[in-house]
Amino acid sequence: MLKKLALIISVLFASHALAHPGGHGPVDEEQALAIAENVARRLADEDFELGFGQLKPSWKELPAGSVRVHTRGEGYIIMAVENKMEGKILFVLMSENGSVYDANFTGTFKRLPEPQPEQTQPQ
Repeated sequence: MLKKLALIISVLFASHALAHPGGHGPVDEEQALAIAENVARRLADEDFELGFGQLKPSWKELPAGSVRVHTRGEGYIIMAVENKMEGKILFVLMSENGSVYDANFTGTFKRLPEPQPEQTQPQ
């Protein structure tokens, strides 16, 4: 489990960094959409041992409007990435700061992240 989490965070960190420079404070909806879409593309590149294998190449070519906010909770967001060609929805769990924790096709996550304390920027 720890190996799986480390793989997800390390590989998907690039999507977080690109969508939310600076890495502090909550992401807005546009940034969350970009992160979730990038996660789907990365999962089509390789199998990150999340239990469903590598996604088919069609996940790299999603049309506009394929990603939406599924659920917002205290300290987390669950995004829904729909692939109509496959007839599937990939759910991506991320912190409100944009760090990706997990992804699956059920939308149910056993352990949700704890809210992170607000970090301040040095002056």
